[in-house]
Amino acid sequence: MKRLAICMVIATMLLSMGIAFAQEGLEGQCWYDRVCMSGYFQIRYIDSDDEANPDNFDFRQLYVTIKGDLDDRTTGIITLARVGPGDPDVDLYNAFIDYRLGGGYGIQAGQVPTWFGLEAWEGSSVRLPFERAKILEAGPGFWQAGAADRGVWVRRDPESSDEPLVVLGIWNGQFRADDLNDDKNISLDIKFNQDWGHFGASWFDGSYIANSVENDRNAVDLYVRKFAKPWGFQAEWADGEMLGADRDGYYVQGMYDLEDGKNLIFARWEEFNARPYRSVLVAQENGFRPHAEYTGWTIGVRHKVYESSSITLQYTDGDWERTGEVDGKTGDNSEDLLGIQWQYEYR
Repeated sequence: MKRLAICMVIATMLLSMGIAFAQEGLEGQCWYDRVCMSGYFQIRYIDSDDEANPDNFDFRQLYVTIKGDLDDRTTGIITLARVGPGDPDVDLYNAFIDYRLGGGYGIQAGQVPTWFGLEAWEGSSVRLPFERAKILEAGPGFWQAGAADRGVWVRRDPESSDEPLVVLGIWNGQFRADDLNDDKNISLDIKFNQDWGHFGASWFDGSYIANSVENDRNAVDLYVRKFAKPWGFQAEWADGEMLGADRDGYYVQGMYDLEDGKNLIFARWEEFNARPYRSVLVAQENGFRPHAEYTGWTIGVRHKVYESSSITLQYTDGDWERTGEVDGKTGDNSEDLLGIQWQYEYR
């Protein structure tokens, strides 16, 4: 009888605790009235003349961003992404806090997308060509593993168009992974936004460890864009060091808006160069130094289907010329492809 009484008392206490917790939970404000979700995905069909890259239906990328105001000064941002090519898993891409300090200053801390340059900084949903410039991503370039990194960035927001947005950052330099040494990367980004377009400059310096080898990773970038009204222009140049090589490249791009609310035509010329350091001694001995160069045209048209979706048709005619081995590749090859992409945005 005594055991039964004790058990009943314990059960009553547990139940009352549950009721108390439930009541306290009901007193709080609902979170979903301060949270929004947005994102996009891209599906492509690529017809390539490269035997190493067969014709393919490619689910290129998907981003889902959850953004919520935690209080009057703090915004939390989480992005889940599936970024191809290939068949990658869904990954935590961004996860950071944006805190407004007051007086035009703010701070971002966590796993944050870069402020570097133009195309590395901007999301892929607003870019006209399928891919970023080689010097920025696929060259491989300075952001070959994605735009996000882990660190802290302090910014000063402009009070007018005469003042720039200024961002100073300190970060790991290992993209979305833990750092492998005590050294940190530092960066400075200056961006002007005008009614006619925007322009700016970026710089960073640090290191990157790949396959247990530490290499210098640094770059400087200059960019400008004039909005298409109806003619537009965009150009970007970057130069620096990455993966044991001097790297530089640029692109120039023209745009024309047909002003029918649906169609925008674009054309781009691009160049990229990579010269490995480890070949310098060999070059001194026999006059030979490996070098990779890419040059190519891209032309296309983006057609707005609805406010939430668009279709882009693109043709690229590019050529790689390699002397020796660079980035694990040898020999010349073309990069001729015809592709169509459907992009859907949800807000």
